[in-house]
Amino acid sequence: MHKPLVAAAGVLLLASGALAQEVTEHEFLSALQEDGDAIRSLEEGIARAERNRVASRTLANPRLDFWREQPDSSPEVTNWTLAWTPPLDGRYGLGKKAAEEGLAAAQGRFEADRAALRREFRRVFAEWSVAFERREILGEQLEIVAALTEHERQRAVAGEGSGLAARRFALAEGEVRVEAGAADAIFVRADAAARALQRDLAAQRVPARTVLDDPPAAIDASDAPQLRALESEIAQVDYEAKRAGRFLGFPTLQLGWQTIEGGGADDDGPILAAGWSLPILDRDQGARLEAERMRGIVGARLAVARARLAGEVAGGLNAYRALFESARDAAGASAESQAVIDAATAAFRAGEAGLTDLLDALRSAFAARLMEIDARARALEAHRDLEAAIGKPLPKGGRS
Repeated sequence: MHKPLVAAAGVLLLASGALAQEVTEHEFLSALQEDGDAIRSLEEGIARAERNRVASRTLANPRLDFWREQPDSSPEVTNWTLAWTPPLDGRYGLGKKAAEEGLAAAQGRFEADRAALRREFRRVFAEWSVAFERREILGEQLEIVAALTEHERQRAVAGEGSGLAARRFALAEGEVRVEAGAADAIFVRADAAARALQRDLAAQRVPARTVLDDPPAAIDASDAPQLRALESEIAQVDYEAKRAGRFLGFPTLQLGWQTIEGGGADDDGPILAAGWSLPILDRDQGARLEAERMRGIVGARLAVARARLAGEVAGGLNAYRALFESARDAAGASAESQAVIDAATAAFRAGEAGLTDLLDALRSAFAARLMEIDARARALEAHRDLEAAIGKPLPKGGRS
């Protein structure tokens, strides 16, 4: 008597994205190429540091002077002079080293920003993928329950079934329809966010299922880019402090030629001169004070960053291990969902289970699939946080 009903419940329609070409996370992250807009938008600090490095390597321009004087009834005097200050007081070399460390610090900050951007791209992809899976699962559940509802309604109209049973199916269908509608709205928003980041995606492309990497045995965070940036900042401040201490500048050398004409005193000859700025009042006291203070400030920042990062990595790794195991358990439960659906429908067909048992089995089976998605999403978030903390992809131990 229940054979048509069971046949309707056993038909699983193909998911709407099954025939579409999938987009993997690796392909989605291809937008993070070195010449891409997303990466180039982070390079402002490097551009400024490179400017400072070029400026530190550039020698001062020489100064060319010319003047002519001819007082009344006196010979005409013409002078040509070229003045230049050689960078031989030690400040030039220290300035170059400070600029090099400044560039290294900027590169470290850039790598940290790039890791944060990678986390954002991975977050958007994960939300897109999870939303797509949830929508497909709830759509499948809705198809099954809607088919059961329609079949039971027809049986009730024909007098072969209970009107109460038809109404119970209709209530179950309404509940699933509301959840499916909410899931569809979430997917539409996630899909728009993903396509805003990856603008070359074709309309028919859908996200691939997210996967988890096995937790690494250990993580070395000592080479994190934010720590390297602070270490370079300390070295930069040290060089700047040494440079500020070199307040004795090298003399300005002057070379020229003088010509005297008229009044019977024609003559010419070289001009050799030197000038020196006496460091009596200005000894770069402000720069030295700032450099000394900044050395302690940046050192404190580095100590705080190391302690915080050590805690984040240790706690994050333990959290990921726990969430990874939770996701694995949820995947095991989800894998049994189809068997539960098949067993419940078989029992219903044999008259060994009632309508309530069938609806409960369907609800539990699809809830297990949704639970697996949520558990995997939580583990993926922990994985992203770990990657961003150390500033580079985690070592891969496998896929799950």
